[in-house]
Amino acid sequence: MRRREFIEAAVWAVVLFAVYLAIISTISLTEIVVGAISGVVWGAAAVLTRRTLLASDNDEIYWPRAGWLRWLLRLPDQAVSGFVRLLVHPHGAFAEIRLPRDDRSAARRGFGALALSVAPNTYVADVDPDRNTLIVHRIGDRPSALEREVTR
Repeated sequence: MRRREFIEAAVWAVVLFAVYLAIISTISLTEIVVGAISGVVWGAAAVLTRRTLLASDNDEIYWPRAGWLRWLLRLPDQAVSGFVRLLVHPHGAFAEIRLPRDDRSAARRGFGALALSVAPNTYVADVDPDRNTLIVHRIGDRPSALEREVTR
């Protein structure tokens, strides 16, 4: 591990440790040890994941497009309406979402899966990179506004 990667892993570890401490109710020695170990493990995992995704033998591009930031505008509405849908009609079905194929298809699949899984009424159950599709389980028959944004 190079010095730059060590620093990156250390920064991840400190940030994740701080987040862990922020979400627990009481801070004890056990929680500090668990948080520190978890932070180090997940910090190293973050560096290894980035290294793998950006490896020279990986021909897919994982950087998001700036235009995808508009997805963030749909997230609050998606979360609220999804919660209401879940309360009213708690049964759903699987659907296939076809994504446009371009030089950043891998990134769209990843960021799309993350965005679509925010709301309580939708989660991504499978990703098919060969067909460039996401299999989602959603409450309701029609695609949400966020699903339409991700497929544009």
